[in-house]
Amino acid sequence: MENLERITLKTKGVGNDDRLLTSVVFDEASTSTSVTSQGQTAEVSTFAGHLLTWRNEQNQDYLFLSKNAVFQPPKAIRGGVPICFPQFSNFGHLTQQHGFVRNKTWKLVDKSDWSVTLSLSYDGTEFPDYPHPFELRTRVELCDDNLEQHLEVTNTGSSPMPFTAALHTYYAVSDISNVKVEGLKGLAYLDSTDGRLEKREEEEAVVFTGEVDRIYMKAPDVIKIHDSGAPSGPRTYEIRKRGFPDAVLWNPAAERAAAMSDLGDPEWRRMVCLEPGLVVSDPVELAAGATWIASQSLRVHHNSGATAAAL
Repeated sequence: MENLERITLKTKGVGNDDRLLTSVVFDEASTSTSVTSQGQTAEVSTFAGHLLTWRNEQNQDYLFLSKNAVFQPPKAIRGGVPICFPQFSNFGHLTQQHGFVRNKTWKLVDKSDWSVTLSLSYDGTEFPDYPHPFELRTRVELCDDNLEQHLEVTNTGSSPMPFTAALHTYYAVSDISNVKVEGLKGLAYLDSTDGRLEKREEEEAVVFTGEVDRIYMKAPDVIKIHDSGAPSGPRTYEIRKRGFPDAVLWNPAAERAAAMSDLGDPEWRRMVCLEPGLVVSDPVELAAGATWIASQSLRVHHNSGATAAAL
């Protein structure tokens, strides 16, 4: 069984209190993790360039990773932040749902005490329905109160390169019934539970009474997820996106989750996805030699209004 590399980032700290970045090897079938006894941690896998976990100093998860996730390439990992590229869902010509980079082993380019950069090169030949060579990079930077995740793609071919993309971020929540999402009122969205019919968001905050699968077009750069039942009191995830015009909101609810062997019940109740994406708005055909860059910054606020930790 192939081994994969899992990289643990630890908070940069202040003064001489810097934590160290370590690299460990884990068996692809194992869901065990290596974390510190103090400070924030984030784990990144070389398989799929995948941000797997982020935990605070109380070992509380801020990213959801399914207890039923399968760590066996080429199976995509259920949870964390899968990178959807060069296609989100079926928005493109690929037969692979969400593209193919989340099923590939990436190269470690650079690491420091508080950051890691991974890359994936594609020569345009493996998939006949995507003959566009590219180099893709992701960079994760963890500090005491902020985690930045960057995505950068360069067209290494000689013709324009169409693509769609998303950072398929799974947030850990106490129970989906405790969750509200703020910042989407008034937006047009495609409802994937209703044949992608275009609708308009009328609610001040979106709640989850059943399956939700929506692509919000031209979404604002700041969106908030409120969890009233979080450990240690109510919690708000603040998402700031740059370069991604759209936002995808998803929770499968019970019936659809039951058909997913790597999710199921009650795991679906403990997650919500808010995914910055380039899906419908502002389509891109990247010129030969050109580079496209986007990112997200994730922060957690507690009920006092002060930031306790961030991704």
